Amino acid sequence: MVDNPKITFSTNPNPRNRALIDGLIPIDGYDLEYVGDKYSAGEIHYLFVQGEFDLAEMSTATLMRAKEKGKRFLALPVFFQRGPRQRNIFYCEGKLTHPSELKGKQIGAFRYGATAVSWARGYLLDEHGIKTTDVGWFVSGKEVFIGNELPVKVERLDPPPPFGQEKPHLAKLVADGTLGAALVAGDSGYPGLFGGGVLPGVMGQVPGVKPLFEDTDEIIRYVKRTQIYPIIHIMTIKEETVEKYPDLAAKLIEAFREANRLAPKYFKNGDAVGYAKERDVLGYDPYACVLTNADKKSIQALNRYQIEQGLVQREIPLESLFVKEAFRM
Repeated sequence: MVDNPKITFSTNPNPRNRALIDGLIPIDGYDLEYVGDKYSAGEIHYLFVQGEFDLAEMSTATLMRAKEKGKRFLALPVFFQRGPRQRNIFYCEGKLTHPSELKGKQIGAFRYGATAVSWARGYLLDEHGIKTTDVGWFVSGKEVFIGNELPVKVERLDPPPPFGQEKPHLAKLVADGTLGAALVAGDSGYPGLFGGGVLPGVMGQVPGVKPLFEDTDEIIRYVKRTQIYPIIHIMTIKEETVEKYPDLAAKLIEAFREANRLAPKYFKNGDAVGYAKERDVLGYDPYACVLTNADKKSIQALNRYQIEQGLVQREIPLESLFVKEAFRM
């Protein structure tokens, strides 16, 4: 008897991938080996760029930069950590009266190249006319992958703290006025859309530090008007694995679709209602593992933002980012 090929995958558990992690969804002809239980999200992204794993959850912005530099990865239409980034922009109450006052100030970020940070900068650019070069930048954490020389000077905390421990320093600098604002990762999905989630708890532990944009109605209007719904994490596979196993990509997409269908068994209290409200606002299921026109528009917006931010140099065709099956299923 010939053993099935082993496909290693790494991802942080969430309701929409748990059935795969728990081995409830077999993939015909393959053995899926989960190796992500000891890594933070940042570590998974970092290790995958360094060549670990066949399949991994990856920062969408990092994928674009890696592709531009010739690294051989392809995305599946499998999206985690979605939603507007307005609530992830923090300031100190009383130190700003309007977002335009950020021009000329220094803004902090846990990573300059983090996808959430790229989306937040894009929002400030499109909605408030604040260019990346209009402010100074301070970074508290370790970068995952930046392939280009940046168009701005970035001051960095040296040495950076371990992955996942980058935010407390930023909160203190926002509170004392050293930073005009800080961009960090936080709630996504329906809590990021409607509020009421936990946000980065450490930011709220420092007196006066709070989200700069909290108006739920305005956030919903922005999403409906722009049809942009940020994609933070995306499942990505090595091109060499796709080439070696030509039927694997389609089977993986269908497996993640089944995992999404089984997600309710892992939901916490209120999740089903919250995700239903999210779908109602968007008019589609943003986790259905289908590359919609809205998804394409969102990815193209992130590409545009990264060009403005000096993280990539050109538009990257969608066809070069995704497995071909993403356009057929």
